Amino acid sequence: MSVGAVADPVEQSLFAYRDFDAARLAELEAEFAAARPFRHIVLDDFLRLPAGQVLPEFPAPDWEGWEGFSDSYQRNKRFCGDIDRIPPLFQAMIHELSGPAFLSFMEKVSGVRGLIPDPYLVGGGLHCSGPGGILAPHADFHHYARLELFRRINVLVYFNTDWSAEDGGCLELFEKGAATAERAVVPAYGRMVMFLTDDRSIHGFSRPIAHQDRWRRSLALYYYTSEETRTFSGDSDTHWQSHGKQNMAGIARLAAYKILLRISRTFSRLAHLANPALKRKG
Repeated sequence: MSVGAVADPVEQSLFAYRDFDAARLAELEAEFAAARPFRHIVLDDFLRLPAGQVLPEFPAPDWEGWEGFSDSYQRNKRFCGDIDRIPPLFQAMIHELSGPAFLSFMEKVSGVRGLIPDPYLVGGGLHCSGPGGILAPHADFHHYARLELFRRINVLVYFNTDWSAEDGGCLELFEKGAATAERAVVPAYGRMVMFLTDDRSIHGFSRPIAHQDRWRRSLALYYYTSEETRTFSGDSDTHWQSHGKQNMAGIARLAAYKILLRISRTFSRLAHLANPALKRKG
C-alpha cells in the first residue's frame, strides 16, 4: 500500500457482513422477521479468518484471565469480559462488531434502530465451556442499570472446528414455556447467530458437552437501545426457564413498572418543556 493510501474497509473486515448487497440484506431481514420460535438468523462462514489463524490465539482452559461459573444453571463455564485481558485478535473482532458498519447491518436486518454496543462487555466477551458444561435455558436481563439502557440484540460467534450435534453444546431456541427446543444450532466454526432479546427469547444449551477433550468456544456481544421497547418491559435479572412461569405477583409488578415508566417519561417531557433555562424562539 502506498503512503497515504486508505485501506478498503471491505478487504480489511474480519467478517462477511460487508459483502452483502441490498438484495441479500432484504432476504436476511425477511428471514429474521419470520424465524421461529423467535426472531433470529444463523449465518455460516461469517468469520473470514481460517481456524488455523484464530484457534491458536483463543485462550486455553487454564488461562489465568478466565472467570468461572459452575452451578446448576451454568456448569463448567469460563468467561472473560475484560477487554484489556482479551487477546488482540479478539479485541479486533469486538472493535469491528461494535462499529457503525456492523450496527447499521444489525439495524437493517432486525428493524431495531439506535443500537448501542456495551463498552463494559457485561456478561459478554469470550466464553468457553468444558466437558459436561451446560447453559440452562433462560431469558436474558433486559434493563442495564449501569448505563440505563435496554437490551435488544444478542450476537454469538463460534470457534469450534469439527463440531457436531453428538458433541452436545448446541444452541437451543425455545418457544416460551416449551419443554423442548424448537431449533438447535451446532456451534460450528465461523457461524454467527443473531437474535432479538426479550421475554420470549428463551435460549441455552441444555445438552452437556459430551467429550472430555472438547471445549465450546465463542464470542458473545450484546446490544442495547436508550429507549424501552413498546412491547416488552423486563428487569435487570436473568430468568431461568426451570423456575417455571412467572407468578401473578411478578406479572403485576412488570405491568405496573411499564405504566409508571410511561408516566415518568410524560412528566420528564413536560418538565423539559417548562424549563425556564431553555431558550425559546420568537
